[in-house]
Amino acid sequence: MTTSAHLAASPASVMPGDEIRIPLELRNSGHLVEAYGFEVLGPAAAWTVVEPSTLSLMPNTAGTVELVVRPPRDSTVPPGELAYAVRVLPQEQPEHATVPEGLLDIGAYADFTAELTPRMSQGRTGARFQLALDNRGNHPLTVSLAAKDQSEALRFTLPAAPTVVAPGRAAFVRVPVRARRRMWRGVPTPHPFQVTAAPAEGVDPVTLDGTLLHRPVLTAAALKALIAVLALLALLAVAWFALLRPVVRGAAKEAVKGPVQAAESKAADAKDTADRAADAASAGPGGGKPGPGPTTSPTPGTGPAAQPQANLFSYRLTASAAAGGTKSTTFTVPDDKVLRLTDLVLENPQGDSGTVTFSVGGKPLLAPALENFREQDFHWASALLAGPKEEITITLTCRTVGRPPAAPAPSGCSAAALLSGTLE
Repeated sequence: MTTSAHLAASPASVMPGDEIRIPLELRNSGHLVEAYGFEVLGPAAAWTVVEPSTLSLMPNTAGTVELVVRPPRDSTVPPGELAYAVRVLPQEQPEHATVPEGLLDIGAYADFTAELTPRMSQGRTGARFQLALDNRGNHPLTVSLAAKDQSEALRFTLPAAPTVVAPGRAAFVRVPVRARRRMWRGVPTPHPFQVTAAPAEGVDPVTLDGTLLHRPVLTAAALKALIAVLALLALLAVAWFALLRPVVRGAAKEAVKGPVQAAESKAADAKDTADRAADAASAGPGGGKPGPGPTTSPTPGTGPAAQPQANLFSYRLTASAAAGGTKSTTFTVPDDKVLRLTDLVLENPQGDSGTVTFSVGGKPLLAPALENFREQDFHWASALLAGPKEEITITLTCRTVGRPPAAPAPSGCSAAALLSGTLE
C-alpha cells in the first residue's frame, strides 16, 4: 500500500457553536508524485471541511492537512460520542485509497426560555393561564413549576410531577388560577402573581409575572337588571290584586248566578209539594243571595331610582425614554370625581423593544412587551374604577429603539396609552 493516513487527535472534544482543528497526517510510500483529495464521511460531514482541500506529495514524503470541525449550536446535534471518517483518494492510484476513522465528543449545552399567556386575565372565580416551556438546547430538560402571590389571595393548580421537555421542542402546561374567596360585589381587584420554571439540570430558573383581575359576582349592570325585574314583578302584583282579580271574581259570580237561582227554585217547589202531601201549612220558599265580599287594594310599588348623569372621558398619556432607560407619565383623577375606565389602547408606533406597564393606584395591571404589538386594545364590560386623587400611570422601559419604515431613526423609545370611559 503506497498511501497511509492517521488522525492525530481522537477522540476530540468540541462544543456546539465552537470550532476545533484535527490534524490528518499523510505519507506517500510509492514511487510516483501523488495528489490526494478528501471526503468526510458520517453525520459530521455537513459541518466539517478539510483545509487544504487537496495535497500533493513527492515519493517517500509526508504531509499534513487539517479537519475544521464546526458543529452548529442547534438542538439537532446531540451530545456524546460521534464517529466519523475521512476518505483519502489518490488521483494517480485510486485503488490505494484509505479511510482513517475518528471520534468526536460533542458537549451538552442548555438554552431554556418560558412564556406565560395571557399576562392578565379576568374572572369571577378565577381564570386559566398557559405556560410555554421552550428547550432550545441539545439535551432534555426536567422542569419543575412553582407559583405564588404576595397577598396569598390565589390558589394555583400545578402539575405534581416535573415536566420533561425534549431538545428543540416546547411543552405547554395549563395553569388554572382561582381566588380563595368569592367577591359578591365591589370594584374589580387585580391580584399580581409569579410563576417560576426551574430546570433541574443546573439551568437558571425563569420567573414570569401574571395578573388575575378578580371581578365581583354581581356587577352594577346585574344589580340594575335585578332591581328592574323586582319592580316589574311588583307592578304585576299590583295590577292583579287591584284590577284583574275583582274583574275575574265578578265574572265568575255572574256566570253561576243563573244556575244557582234555578236550583233554588226547584228546591222550593219540591218543598211545597212535600208540605201539601203532609197536610202542613204552606210556607214560601226562601233563598239567599250571596253578596260580594270585600276587596283590598295594596299600595302600588316603586321602580328603580334614576342614575346620575356622567361625563364622557378621554385622555392620552405619552411616555418617551432613551435606550436602557425608564420613564413614567401619570394622570391624576380630580379630587371630587370618580373615573370609570372602560377602554384602553396601547400604542407602539416605532416598533420599539421593551415593556410598557399600566398601573392604577400604584397597582400594575398590564405589562406587555413592546415587540409584541404596534397597537393593542383592551375593553372591560365591568369598568375599572379610579377614585379621587388616584393616579393612572404608564411606565416605559426602553430596551431597543425601533426604526419606522421610510422615516429617520428616532433617538429613543416612544409609547402612548389612550384612556376612555366616564368621569362621574
